[in-house]
Amino acid sequence: MIRKLQRKFISITAAALFIMILIVMAAVNIIFFYQSSHLLDSRLSQIMARSDDTAPYADFSEFPPRPPADPNADSNNLPDQGIFPERDEGIDGVMPRLEDRLKIRFDGCLIYLDEAGAIQEIRQDGANHYSETELSELVSRILSGKKERGWLQYYKFCVQTTRLPDGSLQTVIGLINASSHLYSVFTMLLISAVIGVVSFLLVLLIVILASRRAVNPIAESYARQRQFVTDAGHELKTPLTVISANNELLRMLYGESEWFDSIDKQVAKLNGLVQNLITLARMDEEQKPVFDTFNLSDAVYDTAKSFENLIHSRGRLITFDIEENVLYLGDESKIRQLVSILMDNAAKYCDEGGKIAVHLKADKQIRLQIINDYSDAGDCDLERVFERFYRADKARTSDGSYGLGLAIAKSIAQLHGGEIRAKALENDRVMFETILERKNSRR
Repeated sequence: MIRKLQRKFISITAAALFIMILIVMAAVNIIFFYQSSHLLDSRLSQIMARSDDTAPYADFSEFPPRPPADPNADSNNLPDQGIFPERDEGIDGVMPRLEDRLKIRFDGCLIYLDEAGAIQEIRQDGANHYSETELSELVSRILSGKKERGWLQYYKFCVQTTRLPDGSLQTVIGLINASSHLYSVFTMLLISAVIGVVSFLLVLLIVILASRRAVNPIAESYARQRQFVTDAGHELKTPLTVISANNELLRMLYGESEWFDSIDKQVAKLNGLVQNLITLARMDEEQKPVFDTFNLSDAVYDTAKSFENLIHSRGRLITFDIEENVLYLGDESKIRQLVSILMDNAAKYCDEGGKIAVHLKADKQIRLQIINDYSDAGDCDLERVFERFYRADKARTSDGSYGLGLAIAKSIAQLHGGEIRAKALENDRVMFETILERKNSRR
């Protein structure tokens, strides 16, 4: 129980941590990509703003070297260096004009097309980053897309159409190679992913180490509660035994009486309650069970068959559909106890003149189904029937049960790595199905 609680605490914390880190990573990368895209749009706009400039892009060699800075000069009287600081000098000390540096630095180019879509002129920096063949293919794909702005592979483009003084139309395509920016985005994504994974693992390790301390108060409270139930159960056995012996002595002295019979019934009910509480407390101790291979078919049939006379005496019918020779690795006594609990529940809550069916099938999983007619199945909260002290029918308070049987059946199923569930079927029937893993069995 405590281990399950600890695992649940770790899993919930890990899920919350993973979602938080994922959200932070997504937000950081989305913002970074948006800013990069905005910067590219700004650079592309600068290139398109000079599309009507008739001067071709100049080569670096046209610009003289920049004179070295005077260390004794007053910084307040230095000439304006624009937005580029001195450390951004070009290759070999060359400092082009600001607008030309934009073109070269951002690897952009302008492509002029006539009305037929043929390339008239290509303007790019002196490095000639693009071949005419490559640009022709890019232009063809851009025009076929019929978009004014967008992405084409790792290129950012903008299409602008203007009418010349002679009345003809001219199309200008601005193009930027954004591969370096996309690489920066990918690098940012990779770095944030690595940081996120490392952070997640480190925090998860801390959570795992601290989880035991976090659940210790609950574990101690639960242990005290379990110990109290066990001790109280053993303490109650002695007075119940004395009451039963005294009642038998009084019966011998004064003869039979309905009062003596009533005392015996109440003592028997209390003994059953104490035994069930002790059983649940022991099963919650999480002791490793010892399993042996046994014939599950025989165990189910023998246990269910023992209820046949009781069921017939109450005017009900019972049928069996049990697959033969199903061997299972488990605790046979507890499996028989599980079947007995389900059969007792079916006998108590079966309608007058109704039927009870017992099915055992082994395929990928072993399924034990006990189905009975129950007209009030639709009004029953079947999700709660396995809770301790829960009673589906509040009116039936004199049947000797306290709502612990199905809770014990659930604990037995979980002990064997299986599950048990209740389901309302058509025609006012209810089914209790126990599912056991097939890997623990053989035929």
